Amino acid sequence: MLPILLALGTAVGYGVANYLAPVLGRRMPLAAVLLGSQVAGLAVSFLLTLGADLRMTGPGLAFALAAGVSNAGALACFYRAGRTGNLSVLSPIAASGAIVPVLVGLAAGDRPSPLQAAGIPLVMAGVVLAARRPSAASGVRRTDGVGWALLAGALFGTFLATYAGAAADTSAGALLWSRVALVVSTGLGIALLRAPVRVTPRDGGLVLVPGLLLALGTFAFGEATRLGLLSVVSVIATLNPVVTVVLAYLLLRERPARVQRAGAVLALAGIALLAAG
Repeated sequence: MLPILLALGTAVGYGVANYLAPVLGRRMPLAAVLLGSQVAGLAVSFLLTLGADLRMTGPGLAFALAAGVSNAGALACFYRAGRTGNLSVLSPIAASGAIVPVLVGLAAGDRPSPLQAAGIPLVMAGVVLAARRPSAASGVRRTDGVGWALLAGALFGTFLATYAGAAADTSAGALLWSRVALVVSTGLGIALLRAPVRVTPRDGGLVLVPGLLLALGTFAFGEATRLGLLSVVSVIATLNPVVTVVLAYLLLRERPARVQRAGAVLALAGIALLAAG
């Protein structure tokens, strides 16, 4: 049960961050949101790992660095998509990257119980349906940002798979070194593109919040993969689009369509099967 709860914590943290960061990016430089949030996330990661043994094997460190770089790319692509597209449409597209760690986990020998095996496709289908919104209701063309969201999904799936490999070595080292790689690669990308990062002091405080949530969610995911099956917890962690849709409903006054409500029921049923297994 604990791995399930940790994975749900990841979903909540990522879901809130994936709502807040693109919304902030609509009214301030996207580079500022990316860099500020990830510097804050690195600070949290340092505090979470204070006093822990951060030594890693060569392969473990390589997995951690790869996770950080792929995470940086995934976030940049998703936030870029969210500036022009509807988050209710783009979130499940990005979340479809969950198929990457699922396939990796199964190939590595993960064997979910029959109930868990039935829950995995239910959760994935529920995520897609619950976060979907017809373009006619949203007023945003379905194609806006889809390419960026697809790339974000591929990179996010790579992050989940490589981070799990790093966390199998040491959870603390995986968290800190992946965050170091994330901040360095984000900073290098911003420097190469000469993207603006200046914001007001008030906005400077706001851009820190997504990074804090992402760091805590990543730590929870690492613990979940260490204690549970990768193929199970990685799917639960991708419930974050449901959280994003709920926030859009409450704060942006988006109203879920019937298919979204059906998807939420499917996702909850899938979680129940995963937990029961």
